[in-house]
Amino acid sequence: MKTDPRYGYYPWWPEDGDDWLHPEDVAAARAMIPSARVFRRDGETGPFVVLHYGDVKIRAKRTLWQEVKSDGFNLGDWVEVLSRMQSNTPRTGVLCEMHWDETARGLRYQVQENERVIPNWFAADDLRHIEPPQVREFMRIEPQGDDDDWQL
Repeated sequence: MKTDPRYGYYPWWPEDGDDWLHPEDVAAARAMIPSARVFRRDGETGPFVVLHYGDVKIRAKRTLWQEVKSDGFNLGDWVEVLSRMQSNTPRTGVLCEMHWDETARGLRYQVQENERVIPNWFAADDLRHIEPPQVREFMRIEPQGDDDDWQL
């Protein structure tokens, strides 16, 4: 039975040091934990579970993990921010942050639009998955002959 991916966060750092982490991942973990960042757990490697936060991978033993229910979004997903009766500015972008909001008891997402992070945090109800935009190729028109003669 497949149980991953699962989602969760680390609101505390364990008191017993770094033994709960893979030695190669201690620096990355110390930079990101404790926090409200929601990691995606994707399987196991030896005694460690494999956690992802965007491109960051951390291998950790099962400790202090606070599991949360997924809304179906992942970091890197393309989304449309819905207007919701003009309470949001409609836009499209990529999910760049995913945090647990203890007060609202739900996930909150931050969107990056045109390589600029939008300061607002959004709930899943504010977002809709979209397909990534297609890269457009531009056609260059070159002269077809001698000098500056152009042919159509």
